[in-house]
Amino acid sequence: MSLEDPKTVPLKFESPPEPSEPVTAIAALRTIRVARGMSLDDVSARLKFPARLIDALENERWDALPKGIALKTLTKNYTRLLGVDFEALEPVLRQHLSATQSGIANHTSTRAIGESMEETRSSGSAGWVVLVVMVIVIIVTVAIWQGMVPDSLMPSWLKGPSNVG
Repeated sequence: MSLEDPKTVPLKFESPPEPSEPVTAIAALRTIRVARGMSLDDVSARLKFPARLIDALENERWDALPKGIALKTLTKNYTRLLGVDFEALEPVLRQHLSATQSGIANHTSTRAIGESMEETRSSGSAGWVVLVVMVIVIIVTVAIWQGMVPDSLMPSWLKGPSNVG
């Protein structure tokens, strides 16, 4: 029974950091992770994010983290894994979520995505309704003009003059 035998080697556990300064909401994620017995590698494997990003998030090294949607996704998935409410962390992340330099995230900040989708839905829906109504009117008009609609279904004002003798 040697220490080199993988069956006898104890599991690696990290100890929570000693609070030298007040613990922030983000830094508390590490404490929760360690309390649940999860290593950075465990979290990395489950979230499909590199361990260096998770470590950077726990230590609030914002320059080493992605910006915008990627940061929100990482944080949301991490809080879900730990069973923590993401809404409590969102105010802390807000300044880092919208700090993008270029790309599509520059045009659609995470805060405005829902708003822009609502605008698109409302204006797009009205356009589709108008288009569908126009197509139906055209189809009915052509059907009447070509005599495809039986006289019993036609209103009297559309039948035209009758040749009753």
